[in-house]
Amino acid sequence: MKQLGKAALCFLPLVLLVAAVNWYADPGNAIRSDYEKKVALIMARGENAANIGNMDDRALMRLYLPMRTQPIDTLVLGSSHSMQITPQLTGDENTFCAGMTGADLRDVISVYRLAKESGFAPKRVILVVDSWFLSEGAQEKRAMTEGYLAFCAEQGLEPVRADNSALVRQQLEKKLQIFSVPYFQSSLNFLQSGGHLLREPVATTQPYAESSMRRADGSYVYDADYRNPENGYADQNVSDMKLVMPEFARNFDGVSPRLTQQLQAFLQQLQADGCEVAMMLAPFHPDFYEYMMQPGSGYEGVLKTEQVFAQLAQQEHIRLFGSYDPAKCGLSAADFYDGLHCSEQAMFQFYPQDLFQNA
Repeated sequence: MKQLGKAALCFLPLVLLVAAVNWYADPGNAIRSDYEKKVALIMARGENAANIGNMDDRALMRLYLPMRTQPIDTLVLGSSHSMQITPQLTGDENTFCAGMTGADLRDVISVYRLAKESGFAPKRVILVVDSWFLSEGAQEKRAMTEGYLAFCAEQGLEPVRADNSALVRQQLEKKLQIFSVPYFQSSLNFLQSGGHLLREPVATTQPYAESSMRRADGSYVYDADYRNPENGYADQNVSDMKLVMPEFARNFDGVSPRLTQQLQAFLQQLQADGCEVAMMLAPFHPDFYEYMMQPGSGYEGVLKTEQVFAQLAQQEHIRLFGSYDPAKCGLSAADFYDGLHCSEQAMFQFYPQDLFQNA
């Protein structure tokens, strides 16, 4: 037993070194808890937060919405596909985009309820829907589920892949990165590159920056290199996705009747709350969409969800705009940042100016 104790003491300095370096560098902002708060404070002052990276969008929404003082008349819900919807696009200066990376149905229900709990009663909701909203196998591991669970309980619906301890587990897993050896290697690389010297979010009133940005209206700005169509990133990204199927499609296991029912109930709830509702489908890059359409591509189920969303929109008398097909949106390859995201400017080509007649 004594020998075991001595052996443990020998490793203690190494453990402490790993923990110290990981805490100081924290390249993924997993260990420290103030990063998202700094961004939220900047946005709450009505400024844009530049120089951001590796941010937990869900933590940001939990912190930001209770701080916001400006009303929300048009609320945008969805994944990163929603993050190019701006007040300039909607024509409503009180538009807020609550988009979160990889958001699924559980996320959008939860953040909508959080907005209501924070005192906001939007007049209009734009729900940007993705194929994984309807697939139980493709649900997001990081999803916000607090509001979703409450919604299902109120509606008498059976929740999908969610439990009350999910948030606690997620937070614990992040904090345990302090002892992670792979994270230690990432920390060393981060320090060597000088990333720690440029890690703090920067407040600005400019709408664009060289770095990534989350604007006060919630919209997201990719860094300058990513936005530049001449860097060839979009073509490379499409090639990569043809070689390795993205996770959202790889885990797609068919349209879930439970999730379809829950989405329909959510649309009904939004309208019962007095919201005008519209749904949007985000187009794919033309080359990638052509690949998806090929027989045996494996994307048949993903593409069929467009019809399901159209049927739901018709049943609930909700307008659906956009399409997985970029041609139907009037877009070309030059309109895309990567295989999945069209540019902010491209949105103006298919966003209906008469989307909400009473706006």
